[in-house]
Amino acid sequence: MVALEQHIAYSTHMKTQQPKPGMRIQCVRMGDDPDPIPSGSKGTVLRTQQHNFGQGEETHVSVAWDSGRTLTLVGPVDTWTLLTAEKV
Repeated sequence: MVALEQHIAYSTHMKTQQPKPGMRIQCVRMGDDPDPIPSGSKGTVLRTQQHNFGQGEETHVSVAWDSGRTLTLVGPVDTWTLLTAEKV
């Protein structure tokens, strides 16, 4: 049941928070990466790809982080927020 609730929340989130190249983004939580981007880190979206691997949809968001790293966010495992002009 939790996975279904997570999928529904993720699908709703992506309808309103679809990242596009050039947008600013902030990492809220990176779930499974062994060397994660720290929560609160900011970066610029390079590209976004939608994938369906048969177990639900995923969104891969390639980001150039302000720290100099490049690491992809994978939703719904990772969570993020898009930054508005006043939060950048």
